[in-house]
Amino acid sequence: MADIDLNAYLARIGYDGPLTPTSETLRSLCWAHVRSVPFELLDGPDGITPAIDPEGVFEKVVRRHQGGACMEVNNLFATLLSRLGYDVTPLAARPWLPQERAYTESADHMVLLVRLDDADWLVDVAYSQLTAVEPIRIDGTVSHERGWDFQVLREGAEFVASRRGASGRWTPIHRFTLEPRGEQHFDTIVDLYLNPARDSPIPRTLMCSRVTAEGKVLLVNDLFIEAVSGVEHSSRIETPEACRRAVDRVLAGHPQLAERAVRIWQRLIGDRLLTATPGAGTTAHNREEIRQ
Repeated sequence: MADIDLNAYLARIGYDGPLTPTSETLRSLCWAHVRSVPFELLDGPDGITPAIDPEGVFEKVVRRHQGGACMEVNNLFATLLSRLGYDVTPLAARPWLPQERAYTESADHMVLLVRLDDADWLVDVAYSQLTAVEPIRIDGTVSHERGWDFQVLREGAEFVASRRGASGRWTPIHRFTLEPRGEQHFDTIVDLYLNPARDSPIPRTLMCSRVTAEGKVLLVNDLFIEAVSGVEHSSRIETPEACRRAVDRVLAGHPQLAERAVRIWQRLIGDRLLTATPGAGTTAHNREEIRQ
């Protein structure tokens, strides 16, 4: 098992409650984690290949007070849960791409399966899009949280996680199998997305998000999305001032990350807007699903 400082980890996420491995403790740990550790993919645009092993992620998230992607943060969280006595298994999910009406070919999103109280629970504290914060039973039980319903249904050998907002329509989040997938699998995903020879869009993409009490805030390049009470609102970020406001909301409490995000936005988006044809105004509308 990875050698991490448990007390330092718990202090990083602001958790000082019970540690007995119960469902209530698990829910509290999930909430503490998402409120304290943002999802961010800033390493890719900065030309950095992140370590995804628990010790490396601990150094980044706890010691250096940063965030991380799913294969970093969920892997670290799995280590914490294991140290506390939970039965936890990393899995690999294929995210739903709304704009393509299809799932990704690669199972590139790490989720966790926790076996507790004679049931299997899906746990995910590190995803760009809106997902449930609290564990979800994978038996079709519907859970309600912050204006959305969440559900995991079995389809053959796979399980599909979905959400339903104010529109009343179920939208897929991702699908996964129960085959354990560890660091070796996700090492290949890191290479797939960050190896310069593969021409991945990730190094050219600014992406960061944070869970809020009402839902989630997400910045993807020049698109800012806020999920509140079952509805998602979006707007375009077209000025450095608007970028700063968005970044300060998403990366609240992480000033060094915020400065990095602003610099990345200026390099990827701001400099291009300076030479773009004028007249493209900011747009905003409500929508029920994120379209990246």
